[in-house]
Amino acid sequence: MERGTSGVQQVLSYLLERDEAVTRPAIAAAHDLSRPTVFGAVRRLESLGLVHQVGQSAGRPGRSPALYEMSLGAGLLASVDIGGSNVRLAVADVRGRILLERREETRTGGGSRVVRQVATLLGRARRSRPVAGRPFSVVAVSVPGVVGPDGGTVHFASNIDQPEPLDVRTPLESLTGAPVVLENNVNLAAVGERWQGVARHLETFAVVAVGAGVGAGVMHQGALIRGAHGAAGEVAFLPLDRGRRRADVTAHDEAGGLSLLRAARARRGWTGPPPATVQEIFERAAARERPAVALVKEECLRVARIIASVCAVVDPQTVVLTGGVGANDRLIAEAERLTAELTLFPPPVVRSALGERASLIGAVRLAATTAAGRLLDSLAE
Repeated sequence: MERGTSGVQQVLSYLLERDEAVTRPAIAAAHDLSRPTVFGAVRRLESLGLVHQVGQSAGRPGRSPALYEMSLGAGLLASVDIGGSNVRLAVADVRGRILLERREETRTGGGSRVVRQVATLLGRARRSRPVAGRPFSVVAVSVPGVVGPDGGTVHFASNIDQPEPLDVRTPLESLTGAPVVLENNVNLAAVGERWQGVARHLETFAVVAVGAGVGAGVMHQGALIRGAHGAAGEVAFLPLDRGRRRADVTAHDEAGGLSLLRAARARRGWTGPPPATVQEIFERAAARERPAVALVKEECLRVARIIASVCAVVDPQTVVLTGGVGANDRLIAEAERLTAELTLFPPPVVRSALGERASLIGAVRLAATTAAGRLLDSLAE
């Protein structure tokens, strides 16, 4: 690699990580580069349409230095979070700064219909004002299933009625004309929490999502643990307790909102009809209705056992709870108390800072890091 190219790459890498515009002297100081090297690198990046001047620094005596930042010409990113209830979309600049967000209900009928829905959503986004018809540099997709070693096939996506393996990447790349990267939704929730959430200063932590089902995303020393088949963190498939075995190894554990509601309908002793929502179960438990109290107690213990299982293998600094069920205050407090009884080194159990947007934010980060790598590689070439 030529020395000049190395300087250009260093400057580009620095600007990609900056949320605000910066001066050339500041870049030189941050990387211990000579000012002529930085000035030449910025001029080269300007000529490529990757960087532009946005004004001048104020508040200092003498001539005000120019401010520079990444331009939209460096690329636009599309990020999609596919959930059982909603599909969320964000369009961001190459740094991951979000320009627009959209959300709509997830189509029923299987994964192929959802893939077409995502393509349609991306097409509409490209026609919106901030994007102005520009192509997407990268499309990152958060999926509710296991992403196989090929990086494109999704397995066990029961939340979108897709129990069989489905190639998601190939049709999306064909329909969008952009490179597509996939990752599991809870893994991306962990990425999002590390980037902009409660785990920003943590190296080893776990996100446990309890929504319609349950899953975990684990980071160790700042990197995702994916496993040999992409199935690390699939805690819904933990062996059942009390010696019971599943008739079908691919069946999910009973933790999560869908199983909780099924259990509520089967439980006797309700005052009136059984609860229609998970929130109602917790509300009726707070009012000391006996079936609800029992169900909440059982759910808290199931979640605590899942957390304890993660702790026995990973020993996280913190466990982040998220999801429509996992964000419940009572569940968080009780799961932390029970986890302390089940683990050698009990971690704090805290609420997600990003909530239902965690996986989408993680997808934005995935798109940004992918795009940054492609830009840096192109400069090396």
